[in-house]
Amino acid sequence: MSEKPKNKIGLLIFDFDGVLADSFDTFYPLMHNVMKHIGLSLTPNQYRDFFIDNVHQSIKNFINDENKYASAMKFRNSNYNKYYNEKSHRAKLFSGTTKFLEEISKDYVLTIASSGRIDNIKKLLEENGVINLFSEILANTAVSKEGMLKKIMDKFMAVPEKTIMITDTVGDLMVAKETRLKTAAVTWGFHSHKLLKSANPDFLVSDFKELRNVLMN
Repeated sequence: MSEKPKNKIGLLIFDFDGVLADSFDTFYPLMHNVMKHIGLSLTPNQYRDFFIDNVHQSIKNFINDENKYASAMKFRNSNYNKYYNEKSHRAKLFSGTTKFLEEISKDYVLTIASSGRIDNIKKLLEENGVINLFSEILANTAVSKEGMLKKIMDKFMAVPEKTIMITDTVGDLMVAKETRLKTAAVTWGFHSHKLLKSANPDFLVSDFKELRNVLMN
């Protein structure tokens, strides 16, 4: 990753999955089989609904049984990398991601705050030659998204009015708003245009070109 950049106009904090990485078809099959493992069914829309609030608490509430939850998380953890890397499920960057990142990195400090696994995120960014564009990558299932946002802002001494959280889920929008950050919601990820609009993001965009225009104006 790059050293702390100079002369940038602001700080961008990206969610990873659903924003930069096309991974719904990685994680939904995984979680579908996680639930099947403990005798529950899970539809795609039910999975998307997990991200309306804190995803980890939503999963726990959905299972609603401590023993089954523990069994589910053990199954998930042991199969996570398999689904992330297998050809049939493999996550990939969205088309246009690399070009967008290269362009926007000239004017912004780029960072990531994700509830995914940092080794998988770094591997995907390295494979696409863009990892050095990021000044900070935080990914941890044990730390809240709010905690990650605050840690990034503290590191770069950023102020909320010059910091933008870019995400595809209502849950992240709510956390960013609580932290007083500006928000940009992208419609190509886990949540629909209608659902994202209901959360009143500062910007709502449908492709990387539109996102770049918003950020540069």
